[in-house]
Amino acid sequence: MKPRIFVSSTYFDLKHVRERIERFIENYFFEAVLFESDNVIFEHNKPLDLSCYNEVKLCHMMILIIGGRYGSAISGDNTKEKKDAYNNDYISITRKEFETAQKLNIPVFIFVEKNVYAEYHTYNKNKTFFEDQINLINDKIFSFAHVDDINVFKFISSVERIAIKTFEKIEDIENYLGSQIAGMLYLYLQELQDKEEEKKLIDSVSELKNISERMNEMIIAVGKNIIKDDSFEDILFNQNKILIEFFITQFTDSIDFKVDYDIPEQELNQVFLISKKTIFNIETYNLITGTKQPMAKYNIKNKIAKEFKDQLLEINVNLEISNFNYLKFYENYFTKIFPVLQSNDLLQNYFDDKLKEALKEEIFMDLPF
Repeated sequence: MKPRIFVSSTYFDLKHVRERIERFIENYFFEAVLFESDNVIFEHNKPLDLSCYNEVKLCHMMILIIGGRYGSAISGDNTKEKKDAYNNDYISITRKEFETAQKLNIPVFIFVEKNVYAEYHTYNKNKTFFEDQINLINDKIFSFAHVDDINVFKFISSVERIAIKTFEKIEDIENYLGSQIAGMLYLYLQELQDKEEEKKLIDSVSELKNISERMNEMIIAVGKNIIKDDSFEDILFNQNKILIEFFITQFTDSIDFKVDYDIPEQELNQVFLISKKTIFNIETYNLITGTKQPMAKYNIKNKIAKEFKDQLLEINVNLEISNFNYLKFYENYFTKIFPVLQSNDLLQNYFDDKLKEALKEEIFMDLPF
């Protein structure tokens, strides 16, 4: 199986670019999907562009190239009526291909001709004027040097939330894609290693959790008639304490401090608060789990780890971390520990005490004496 890469752009103005990019993709032994190369299956009795959108759904990646032409309107779009009604604003086939990829969360690499992007900035700085004078543009009294339709700028505006790379020559696109493909392979290999480590940790915590749950079931099966209500709650509480202690140990195993001074209590409290705010924050977990693309998720995790390290250095420049494997423990905390803490203030206090104690021991353990 080869990864399928869809090349999306207008055709006549970028034909030479598309030919080179097709060869580039095939040199990596991927499958390039371009309509002019007969690898888009066109459905009988249906508009040609609909087949392109369906083909996008079968691809693993898209390369979007934006030049000076906006392109034809999508089929069934009542182009004439919509142009008149919306000041010449309509959806082009290329734009629809991009939107199809976005809906399916397909990674898209976007390239914009440098001259076009420069005119886009001119348009943006004078946006109100151009929108007020739209008829001058439609009637060709005013025109741009490198763009045939103001909708090109609106298209660029809609894709700017994704990283855009400008290009002057085709080599710019090839060099950038080459480095990105290498980066994706690196992340994939790194993720395999991280998953293996994470799997070991998850298995350990899951095993302990299962033992705890079986103990609960046995206690419930015996019934509260044999064990007093208070004692029953105490047993459950103590089992959760064991789970917390196990997790704290896993956390300290994932972090190595590089400290050469005796940290005062005030700084230790600051380390604890930063830990809670940065790495044990539910908003952090929601941000990571809400991101579907592996590369974006990996970058968020690394950003959080860097933020944690930087904030510690703000406390004291000697408070360094030599190793911090955030990937190993974050999911276990939010899926197994956090739900327990939410329902019990005493367990939350116990977790905080154990975390502070563990941080202190970990920092002192790394002192050079």
